[in-house]
Amino acid sequence: MADIEKVYLKLAAKYKLPNFKNLNSEFELSDFESTNFVLRNIMRKAAEKTEFYANVIGDTLQPDAASLSSMHETRFFTDSEKSRLYLLYKKMMKIHRGIIEVILKNDEKQEAEFLSRLFDDWIMIKKELAQYLEKMKDSWDKETSTEEDLGYFG
Repeated sequence: MADIEKVYLKLAAKYKLPNFKNLNSEFELSDFESTNFVLRNIMRKAAEKTEFYANVIGDTLQPDAASLSSMHETRFFTDSEKSRLYLLYKKMMKIHRGIIEVILKNDEKQEAEFLSRLFDDWIMIKKELAQYLEKMKDSWDKETSTEEDLGYFG
């Protein structure tokens, strides 16, 4: 058993945290080099992950004209899907900001409580996110013209 897992299991017993294997699968805890501030480091990993996916969604909802991929993908979502995607974005941003807040407070008990809620929320978000990412991926199989994808060349 790795040192990180031993430290985590002690914290899990103290705070009733999610299963280590499940959490490790989602947030790659085994990669931690230090056993200091385990909960805070898990939170940072979760923040990185939620921020990455929130940015992917944000780019689809509010595409930058300089981003060919987001300009292409956004065209394949209906207004209704964009509304649901925005609700998902809001959930992810609330989680991300919550993580930042909890880390700032520097309180192990609050970190543990947040992490317990975060894991369950992440599993639900992940399922919904997968559907949208599949649609983004599949959009690249659709026939489009160069003008549609690139717009006016000038």
